[in-house]
Amino acid sequence: MLYRSIALLLCSGIFCLSQVQAQNETDALRYGLLSSGATARSIGLGGTGGSFGGDFSSLSINPAGIGVYRHSKLMLTPTLSINGAQSTYLNNKDDDHSSKVGLSNLGVVFAHGTTGREYEQSDWKAYAIGIGYNRLADFNSAITYSGVNTQSSITDVMSEDAYNNGISEDLVPPLGFLGYQGYVLDDAVHNYASIPHTNILDNGGSLLQTKSIETSGGVDDWTLSFGGNYQEKLMLGMSLDMISYKYDRDSYFTEQDETGNTDNDFDYLQYHESLSTTGLGFNLKLGAIYVISDRFRIGASLHTPTWSSFSDQSDYDLTSNTENFKYNSGQSDANPNTFVQPSQPYAFDYSLRTPWRGVLSATAFMGSHGFITIDYDYVDFASMKYNFNNNYSDFEHQVNQAIKDTYQGSHNIHVGIEGKEKNFMGRLGFAYHSSPYKRSADFDGQSMDITAGVGARFSAISIDLGYRHSIYKSAEYAYPLLASGVVTGLAKIQQNKNLIALTVGYQF
Repeated sequence: MLYRSIALLLCSGIFCLSQVQAQNETDALRYGLLSSGATARSIGLGGTGGSFGGDFSSLSINPAGIGVYRHSKLMLTPTLSINGAQSTYLNNKDDDHSSKVGLSNLGVVFAHGTTGREYEQSDWKAYAIGIGYNRLADFNSAITYSGVNTQSSITDVMSEDAYNNGISEDLVPPLGFLGYQGYVLDDAVHNYASIPHTNILDNGGSLLQTKSIETSGGVDDWTLSFGGNYQEKLMLGMSLDMISYKYDRDSYFTEQDETGNTDNDFDYLQYHESLSTTGLGFNLKLGAIYVISDRFRIGASLHTPTWSSFSDQSDYDLTSNTENFKYNSGQSDANPNTFVQPSQPYAFDYSLRTPWRGVLSATAFMGSHGFITIDYDYVDFASMKYNFNNNYSDFEHQVNQAIKDTYQGSHNIHVGIEGKEKNFMGRLGFAYHSSPYKRSADFDGQSMDITAGVGARFSAISIDLGYRHSIYKSAEYAYPLLASGVVTGLAKIQQNKNLIALTVGYQF
């Protein structure tokens, strides 16, 4: 497969010695995959906001939407996310669930709409400044998958790492070090044989493998936007954006002997990875909305790449029970239970340029009874690029080439309809995001959103409720690295994310 070959390429020669787990093409994609729709109104309309304007979400989609405002407004959007994940690994299916309360939007727009003589004499009918933030991605999830493996063990990867690179804890991730110090590798004159494979799988046994992953954090767009309305025909806008990143991941991979034999030198192991990433970046958004008639308007915007700096801190540990192996090999400590961890966490700083994107939009109004709107955006994921320091220039080149070889441009469609009766609104929406992978048979990557919402306006107070059901398919290899000759199971994952958002606004 193309992606297995890419991973093998990255892990050849230096066998990924200089990698910290978060500097690869997969992690670049995480920070480039952004959603649209942070307010309940935009969420209910499928994440649209490129041409109807007058909603704070539009500042992160098409900043020209700020030109629709005639009055100042303060808004706040708390959310409740309820997520589920269905996984298939080695022909076994598992489910996992998580939930979290959060905040997807907080902002204020200071607007001035001209009236009377000023309106007649000025070409600029309104102008506004917006300050606040929209959440562009939410990383909160819980995934579990398991299956019985009769062909390989994670210790096979540890064995190859130790054979090629030694058992120093300075390697990242320190798989050879953990495997040897955790007594799941037998030195055998520096060939470092995998004990579970030698004593269990080679003799027709099996291992129950389970992996659980919990992630949290998100991507937030802190925006300062300017815009205006020129002659009731053209809205122009610009946003200066600071993007903040927070990503935390804890994964536990467990192998359990399924043979029932208590004297084959292996009962179980648990390999733990933790990663904490913070980042800060900047970009610029430019947009325009043109009013063709009272019933139709179009919009366009361009988002520059985001230039970001990241800091990673990762740590690893291994817990094992090797039954009588330590006693039989003459170790001073014959306790079958072993816990091993490097002396200190690993830290790494680097830069990443995430993709540029373009948005085209159109809205058709149904008089005073609502509108139908559509957004199309294109994101060039192949343009992502890492920048490491000089000590890692070869690895930097390999990862950036892997990005070009793996990813392509993604086409995303958002459609929404809003019906209005007096002060009450009802909304429906749909969004489709094509796969960013050049070949997506295994890794898929496409996603869909189905949305709905309602809203009401009472003098200076507005209340909107939005719901989004997102379906995202992905896949990953169970082991932290791919090694030649090791048959690695592929876990296929479908995440079903449910988001409920409530936006309360005050016009002043």
